[in-house]
Amino acid sequence: MSSAEDEPPLTVDQLADLQAGLLDDDTAARVPSRIRTDPHAAATLQALHQVRDDLAAAGPSSGAAHAARPPVRPVRAIAGFIGVCAVLAAMGVGTVALLDQPESTPSMGPTVDHITVSTPVPVIPLTDHEIRALLQRSPDFGALGSATQRASCLAGLGYPAAEPVLGAQPVEVNARPGVLLVMRGDTPDTLLAFAVAVNCSAADTGLLATTAIPRS
Repeated sequence: MSSAEDEPPLTVDQLADLQAGLLDDDTAARVPSRIRTDPHAAATLQALHQVRDDLAAAGPSSGAAHAARPPVRPVRAIAGFIGVCAVLAAMGVGTVALLDQPESTPSMGPTVDHITVSTPVPVIPLTDHEIRALLQRSPDFGALGSATQRASCLAGLGYPAAEPVLGAQPVEVNARPGVLLVMRGDTPDTLLAFAVAVNCSAADTGLLATTAIPRS
């Protein structure tokens, strides 16, 4: 059994720390490579990125009472809770219970309504054959045309900055624009495909979806 297999599964707290840049250098260097082989961890990290994007899109609260308030950095516990909730929603099993008025007001009708929230599971919109075909033509990096940004993005995925990208193509995952990067897998006969956000960096890859496929 390898040392990686001996390590316990990645926790939501660890993934939140990775996203926030709070891990020490040694741990931060190991975690991305473990995420590549742990679909559950990849989904959790993706959910954390989605929540952070949603919070950023919501913008600051209006009103004078909030005008001078500095940005609040989410604590690990809150990030972990939100991340788990987002993963459950992405898996189509999140159920939200809405409570009506207390039983003392019978005219209000039923006290509990259940709404099931389902979100499409994020998948790479190319077949295995189409992904392998990208190896036969020059990579189209789209928004990741800057070599400096690509190097930062690769670091976030756990690869050295000089690691060759075997194939690339702009894609959309659940209506979110991104770039598909095809990389070597952890074994000679596998390829790893990562759909990352157009602003992918070492601090936040914005991972949209990932898959492993046979090289041939």
